[in-house]
Amino acid sequence: MECKKCGGKEHNKNGFVKGHQRYKCKNCGYQFVPTLQKCFDEQTKLIACLLYISGLSLRTIARLLHTSATSVLSWVRKFALDNYEKPQPNSEAVIVQLDEMWQS
Repeated sequence: MECKKCGGKEHNKNGFVKGHQRYKCKNCGYQFVPTLQKCFDEQTKLIACLLYISGLSLRTIARLLHTSATSVLSWVRKFALDNYEKPQPNSEAVIVQLDEMWQS
């Protein structure tokens, strides 16, 4: 069994989480559970992104997929970074004075 972060082989038992044994790496101090898998497949992540683009809220998508809204948010952000370019700002700026906008 290896540490998921540094790949070290030396570790200690460090309690339980959700009924699974947790370990702590002696090299980097990272705590991990080797038998606990929280991964969703790519199809589920893509469906979450498409539902978000369609207008559903993060919480609604999380309820439908039985996950947390934070997970859905991270999937949507990763999808946006992978598939869309960030627009470059224009160097042109428009200056409007407030007294011109609030004439009686």
